[in-house]
Amino acid sequence: MNIRDIARLANVTPGTVSKVLNNYPDISEATRQNILKIIEENQYTPRNSARFLKLTTQIPQIGLAMEGICDWLHQSMARALSIRFHNADYTIMSFNDNYYSQDKTEKFQELLAYINGHDLTGMVYFGGDFRNVPAKYFQSLPCPVIFVNTVLPDQIETETYSSVQVDHYGTAAKQMEYLISRGHRNICMLISSKVDTSVYGIRWNAYQDVLRLRGLEHNLPHVIESHYICSTVCPVLTEYLTLHPEITAVCSAVDVATPAAVRAISNTGRTPGKDVAIISFDGMEALQYCIPSITTFVQPEAEMTNYVYDLLLGLIDGKRQHLHITFQAKFQENESCPPLQL
Repeated sequence: MNIRDIARLANVTPGTVSKVLNNYPDISEATRQNILKIIEENQYTPRNSARFLKLTTQIPQIGLAMEGICDWLHQSMARALSIRFHNADYTIMSFNDNYYSQDKTEKFQELLAYINGHDLTGMVYFGGDFRNVPAKYFQSLPCPVIFVNTVLPDQIETETYSSVQVDHYGTAAKQMEYLISRGHRNICMLISSKVDTSVYGIRWNAYQDVLRLRGLEHNLPHVIESHYICSTVCPVLTEYLTLHPEITAVCSAVDVATPAAVRAISNTGRTPGKDVAIISFDGMEALQYCIPSITTFVQPEAEMTNYVYDLLLGLIDGKRQHLHITFQAKFQENESCPPLQL
C-alpha cells in the first residue's frame, strides 16, 4: 500500500493525499475525512514515518526555478520532474525568472530569500549565470540545490550544491568544425546576443575560437543577434543573406530559432540544406520533420532528467553527496548539412 493506492481508492490525485497527510489547508473537509478514513481502514503508514511526523508542521516542497522562458528543453525537463516529484509526495513550487533583470549576486540573494521564505526541501534551478557570485552565498544554501545548465564559478566549494551540465563549449566547437569539414568557409552564426553570459554565450565563444583557430576570422562579423525570437530571426537573416550571397552555411546556437532560419534561406530564393547548409544545437524533436531535416547536437534530456530526480531525492534523504556531472550532446546527422558543392 502506497500513496498512489490511497489516491486511487479515494478517487483523488496523489498530491491531494499528500496535502491531507501534511495538513494542507486547501482541501475540503469531506475529502479530508474520506482520505483519512481510507488511510485508517488500510492501516497505511507513510514510507518515512519520521519524516511524516516532521511534515505535520512542515509541508515538503521542491522548487523548480527557470531563468528565461524560451528554453524548451528546460521547460520539458521541469514538466517531467514536476510530475515525478509530485508522485513522490512533494508539493511543487515553480517560477520563471527574468535572466536580464539585475545583478547576479542580487539575484542569488533573492533566490536564498525565496528558498527560506517557502521553507523548501530542495530546488532545481535551470539556466542562468552565477559565475561571479561569492562563495559565501553558495555556502548559505539551506537545502539541496541542483543547478542545470547554469554558468557557475570555476573555483568554489562545490560540496554545497550540485550541478548538471552539457558540454556547451565542446559541442558548439564541434558544430563549427563540422561545417568547416564539409567545405564551408563563409558561415553565418545565429546567436542570442554578443553580451549573453548564459550557456548560450559559451556557445558563441566557441564559434569565435574555432573560426580564429582555422584562420576564418572573416566570418566573425556574420552574426545575427536575435534573442531566439523567430519573428526577429526570419526578417533579419533574410536581409543579411540577401546582402551576403557568399554565405553557404548557418550555424544556429539553439534549435528553437532554426525553423525561422530555414524560412529565411527560402526567402532569398535558395534551397535550405542544398544552397545553404544548417546545423543546430539542442535536439528539439520537431526539427526532424523540417524540410530538410536538421542536423543537430542533441542534449540527452531523459538521462539528465533521471539523474536530477534521483540525485535530489538522494540529497534530501541524506543518502547522496553533492555531485557535478557534464553530459555529452549526441550528434544527429540529418539532411541539412551536405558537403559544399564547388
